[in-house]
Amino acid sequence: MLRFVCGVFGWWLLTSGALAASTFQQRLAEFQARLANEPTNTALIFKLADICYDEGARDNSKAVELAEKYFQQLLTIEPRNALAQVMLGSTQTMKARDAFWPPTRLELARKGNKTMDAAVELAPQNPEVRFVRAINNFHMPKFMGREEVVRNDFAWLWQQVTTQPQPLKEELKQDVALYQGKLLWKQKQAAQAREVWNRGVAFNPDSKRARSIKEQLTAHHSDGAR
Repeated sequence: MLRFVCGVFGWWLLTSGALAASTFQQRLAEFQARLANEPTNTALIFKLADICYDEGARDNSKAVELAEKYFQQLLTIEPRNALAQVMLGSTQTMKARDAFWPPTRLELARKGNKTMDAAVELAPQNPEVRFVRAINNFHMPKFMGREEVVRNDFAWLWQQVTTQPQPLKEELKQDVALYQGKLLWKQKQAAQAREVWNRGVAFNPDSKRARSIKEQLTAHHSDGAR
């Protein structure tokens, strides 16, 4: 999620945000027009929902509502689409972010977690489904009680990365490495965290995700063993 900063970079982000909003409206209109002609095209519905989801992550509450609408529309056609279901759950937690009253926020967050849990039960061996839940819950406050879920999801995901890396997308492997390393660091397993981060960088040292991992390695380089 974008965070605005001061000065020149702040202006750049504000300008980029305006351009992104314009692009979002254009893409939204384009895909909505296509969907009007193909109302049961599930790939198209998912793409439309995903576009809205990404825009919702930029604090656009109306985009969040649209994402929820389209994921639900897809699930009426394919009730066992686990990826759509876990994305719906993540969307519901974004609605919690946008709610005004704390009890409503808590209710929506719990609803989203329940939806994501059901998706993982439906497809426990699907790395993308597990990752969506893991990355969503990683950022939840401790009182939500999702720490064990996060640890288990990322441990399972890292096992997939290390034992059968070929079927997994490079971006996913590096994302898993980044967050598995963070979890290990929190657990005071510094050597293991660095090992995971180094392996993550090795998948593609020149990628944007590799730069994020390198930042973690640099930040913790002088911290010593923990």
